[in-house]
Amino acid sequence: MKTIDLRSDTVTKPTDEMIEAIVRAHKEDRFGDDVIGEDTVVHELQDKAAKILGKEAALLVTSGTQGNVVSLLAQAKPGEEVVVEERSHSYIHEAGAMASLGGLYPKPVKGDRGYITPETLKSAISIDNPHYAKTTMVIQENTHNASGGAIIGPEQFDALADVAHENGLAVHCDGARLFNAAVALDIPAKRLVERSDSVMVCLSKGLSAPVGSIVAGTEDFIYKAHRARKRLGGGMRQAGLIAAPGIVALESMVERLREDHENTQLLYSQLSRIPDLIVEEPETNILFIRLDNLKINSMELETELKKRNILVYGDPHFGTRTRLVVHRMVSKEDILHFANEMEDILGG
Repeated sequence: MKTIDLRSDTVTKPTDEMIEAIVRAHKEDRFGDDVIGEDTVVHELQDKAAKILGKEAALLVTSGTQGNVVSLLAQAKPGEEVVVEERSHSYIHEAGAMASLGGLYPKPVKGDRGYITPETLKSAISIDNPHYAKTTMVIQENTHNASGGAIIGPEQFDALADVAHENGLAVHCDGARLFNAAVALDIPAKRLVERSDSVMVCLSKGLSAPVGSIVAGTEDFIYKAHRARKRLGGGMRQAGLIAAPGIVALESMVERLREDHENTQLLYSQLSRIPDLIVEEPETNILFIRLDNLKINSMELETELKKRNILVYGDPHFGTRTRLVVHRMVSKEDILHFANEMEDILGG
């Protein structure tokens, strides 16, 4: 029996086209030592990503976390302050990297469905006084994971960037799922990050590449980011093995995210029929359910579903909420089967 995995879009497997791209690049003898800049496949990926994101240059990194940390190290100094949304990935799920690796002081603020409003940012910027850490950067996550894949629209991002730049702050976009936002809004991804000084996008989530993320920005930023990546041990040799699937991801997998969004809406409509189950309306491919009114907690639900070959995270961090993530490996039929199993478990 097939296992239905709704834990995350990180479990997506590479496509046949991605594997073929690796083999083709090998036959064409295009792999080289990327640490010394000799892998032509990596160069192709970076050039393509920079163009798609509307930036001067881009850099391949091993993961979204590394990309966020590299972006911070390239733009902020130890002892400086970074404004983050209180439920953001860079604040909660990166093992304190900005503090432990960068010596940076995170200042968490409450967002509006993950969005740091201009007013909130203004109030968070520390005064220029020797007693306080200097506020140097702000990070905006888009889509916002903990808010159910909520989209930060271009006008919202522009307004945030206006305040940041007026006050001398750099703006970094944690765009792990930026392409989900772009597809949902039917606009180019570059429009969402026009005003960002740096952006990170993941190739290995909904886009299905096996490894890798991209950071992009100005030529000067990428020069500094390259050094930061080296400091973190992120220099790779024949990295074209990673870059080849990444190129396919950017060329072939972005538009198919619409299917994930459609299936997430189907999941929403099916689960909404279950009595006493609270279902948060999704915007992209992430949906949260809440068990407040039911005699089962998230950990118990995880255990019960696992008996039925369905995987979810019963994460205590989310309290009574359970996150469900739809991706390429989850079909319409899987959605309907999952909903039926949920109805059976919850006594609907």
